[in-house]
This record gives sequence, structure tokens and C-alpha cells, in this order.
Amino acid sequence: MNDLTPLLNQLEDVILPPAIGWWPLASSVWISLVSIAGVLIGLIWYFRQRYKAALYRRVALSQLQEIITLESDAFLIGINALLKQVAITAYGRQNCAHLDNQAWLAFLQHKAGFIEQPAALQRLNNRYAGEQTLSQLEREALVFYAKRWIERHHQ
Repeated sequence: MNDLTPLLNQLEDVILPPAIGWWPLASSVWISLVSIAGVLIGLIWYFRQRYKAALYRRVALSQLQEIITLESDAFLIGINALLKQVAITAYGRQNCAHLDNQAWLAFLQHKAGFIEQPAALQRLNNRYAGEQTLSQLEREALVFYAKRWIERHHQ
């Protein structure tokens, strides 16, 4: 054993290599970062376009709050005009500007068939016939219908 001691004394400590740094990044990390950035940019663009496309709905809902305070005749005319304005904005003037009476109500039903039309909606056909009085229940039903139609009609 004595003859091994001089040999062991000649050994040096183990030299460790330097620690691996985080820079430069591996190509797979670069690909992942570019992919994530692309997806984020795409999502931001999509939601921004969607937000801009729904501007007419937000404006119409704010106008609906003003129409609620009107009297019966002006209320009916205002609700009809607002729904027509939204329809023209969404579907184009050539598709719905000429519609009136039952054709107009059928158009509203066709574009949002999942929303049940209230019976008071038939009063839109007679909105120019003279003094009409709406009960509070009919007014609420018309406002509820108009709000849901503005929010949820499909294109």
C-alpha cells in the first residue's frame, strides 16, 4: 500500500467544465417562441377585429336605452327604426331596407329564429295607424326582444 501513496499524491483534482449558459438559445426554443408570438398576434388581431365588428351592436344597445323612455307611438317607431338600422348595418341595404309589415317580421324571425317573437311585435305593423297604447308588459317584451335580437342575430 505504501507504494501507491506517491502515485495518489501526484493525482490532481477533477476539473469541472464551465456551466452551460442559457444563451444562445437552442433552435427548438426559437421555433417555440416564434410560434407562440405568432399565435398571440393572431389572437389579438382576431379579437380586435371582432370587437370592431360588434361596434354597431354596442351603439344600438345604447340607443335602445334612449328609446325606452319614449311614449307609445314614438316607442314603436323608435324600436322599429333601431331594428331596421341594425339590420341594414349587418345585412346591407339591398337585403332588408325594402321590407315592411309581415315580410319585415319574417326577416327578423329568420335571422334570429331562436328568439321567440312577442305578440306585441305585431304592433309594429300598425305603428303609423294612430294613437296606440302599450301596456308595461308589452313594452318590456318589445325591449327584451329588441335587445336580444341586437345582441344575438346571426349573419
